[in-house]
Amino acid sequence: MKNKKLWITIGIIAIIVTLFSFNLIKASGNNIEVEVASVKEEKLSETVISQGTLKLANEQSIYYDATKGKIADISVKVGDDVQAGTPLFTYKSDQLLMEQKQNELQIQSVNLQIEDTQKQLKEIDKLLKDNKDDETLKKERDQVNLQLEQAKLELKQAQLQKDNINQQLADLKVVSDIAGKIIEINEDAQFKTNSEIPEPIMKIGSIGQFIVVGKVSEYDALKISEGQAVKLTADTVPDKTWSGKVKSISYLPEESTGLQDSGAQSGVQYTIEIEVTDQNIELKPGFQMIIEITANEYTAKTLPLTAVKQDGEKSYVFIVKNGKAVRKEVKVGNASLESIEIKDGVTKKDKVIKDPSDDIQDGMEVIVK
Repeated sequence: MKNKKLWITIGIIAIIVTLFSFNLIKASGNNIEVEVASVKEEKLSETVISQGTLKLANEQSIYYDATKGKIADISVKVGDDVQAGTPLFTYKSDQLLMEQKQNELQIQSVNLQIEDTQKQLKEIDKLLKDNKDDETLKKERDQVNLQLEQAKLELKQAQLQKDNINQQLADLKVVSDIAGKIIEINEDAQFKTNSEIPEPIMKIGSIGQFIVVGKVSEYDALKISEGQAVKLTADTVPDKTWSGKVKSISYLPEESTGLQDSGAQSGVQYTIEIEVTDQNIELKPGFQMIIEITANEYTAKTLPLTAVKQDGEKSYVFIVKNGKAVRKEVKVGNASLESIEIKDGVTKKDKVIKDPSDDIQDGMEVIVK
C-alpha cells in the first residue's frame, strides 16, 4: 500500500516538473530579443586576389660575356649613383688588340703599295709623252692601273675591318642602360661560367621605386585593366598595407613548362605588374606580397554579413513576421568585410534579424529590440 502511494506521489511530482519546465521554455522563447535590419543599397566591388614578388621598378642585371675577354677595369662601386650611359667596367680582349695591330700593319702596307704604284704610273706617263704609240708602254700602264685599283679596294676592305674592330673595342666598355644606384658587384661571376644559374656581375636599380609582379587566371584577367586601384599586404608585416595601381597586364599568357608546383594554380595565367604608389614602403626586393585588385564597382542590395547563414550550399536569413522568426532562402552575390549582396529572397520591407543565434528556429516567437 505504501509503495502504491509512493509511486502516485512521484508521478504527481513528475507532472508538476514537466508543466513547470514547459512553461519556463515557452516563456523563455517568447522573451528572445533580436535586432533587425532592412535591405539597403550600397556600392560593392569585385576583388581579384593574387600573389606577387616585390621588385625594383627599374633594374638592370649585367652578366659576364666570355666572348669579350676578361674584365680589366671596374669604374664604379656599390652605392654609386649612375645615369644612363655611365661607364661601368671594361673588358680586355687580347685577340681584338692583336687584330687591331694586324689591321694597322695591313693598312700601312696597302698605303705603301698604292704609293709605289702611283710612282710607277708617273714614270710610265713620262715615257709615253715621248713614245705615244708604244704599245708595250700602254699595256704596262694598263696593268699598273689595275694594280692601283686593286690596292685601293684592299685599302677600303682594311678600313672596313678597322671600323669593325673599333666598334668591337668600344663594345668592351659596358655602360648603364638606366639611371639608378649600383646595388651589387660580383667580380667572381666571371669565373663561374659553368654554373647552371649564371650570376650577374653587376646590378643597378632605381631605389625607392617598386613594382609587384604576379600572375592571374584567364578568368580574372578579364576583370583587370590598367589604372585600377590595388591594395598590397605582406604576411611578414601583417599590420601594414600599401597602395598601388595596375601598371600592365600581359597580352599573351605565360608559357607553361609543363611542371606545376604543388601549390601553383593550374590553367592559363597572365603576368601583371603593379606600380607601388606608396613611397614609404620599407620592404626589400624579393618580399612576397598579397595583391588585392579592386574591379567592377557597382550598386547592389545588401544585408549585414552576419544576417546570412549557410546550410550546405544554400543561404538563408530569418525575418520577423507577426512576432515570429521565419526562415527564408536567399540568393547571395559578392561580399565585403561587413556586407553581402542579396540578389533575391527578401525585399526592403522585410525585417531581417541581423545576427541570429543558433537557438533561433523557424517559427519561434521573438521580440524586436
